[in-house]
Amino acid sequence: MDTINIEDELKFVDPQQIELKLNSFGDLELHLPDGTVHTPVVPARSFPLTDVTHYIAIQTDNKEREEICLIEDMEQLSGESRRVLEDALEKAYFMPVISRLQAINRRFGVTQWKVETDRGVIVFDLSSRSAISQFDGGRLLIKDIDGNRYEIPNYLQLDPKSIALIETQV
Repeated sequence: MDTINIEDELKFVDPQQIELKLNSFGDLELHLPDGTVHTPVVPARSFPLTDVTHYIAIQTDNKEREEICLIEDMEQLSGESRRVLEDALEKAYFMPVISRLQAINRRFGVTQWKVETDRGVIVFDLSSRSAISQFDGGRLLIKDIDGNRYEIPNYLQLDPKSIALIETQV
């Protein structure tokens, strides 16, 4: 059996040698040092929950999602490329932060949550308790029926009613 060295499989790039920008259609473009331009591309975090600025994969925007390159540390990108990448990641990983729960109602095996977030009041449905992931420090990540994600950085710091509602679900 042949041994595969994972480092040989990764396509790291020098962040100072690439450029990320939006084209006239608003698509993200990757310009490589050899003059190659890939468009449209999408960024993907290797560790989206624990390390949001390191190991950012730039992939083709098609069904195959082929990896073009891997940026080890996005802080090393030029200012404009970093800003463009941060904006693209913000859109890709849109995740409202919940600051208060107004109500949780159960109907036909689905719980409907009405919450206040940094994006306003939102109502969403959860199909099961497994849609809530718990982390250290009271952090919760919630994925609704439609695949949207929400975060509570520390539910223990919310108001008493919100804490009580959450504790019926986790």
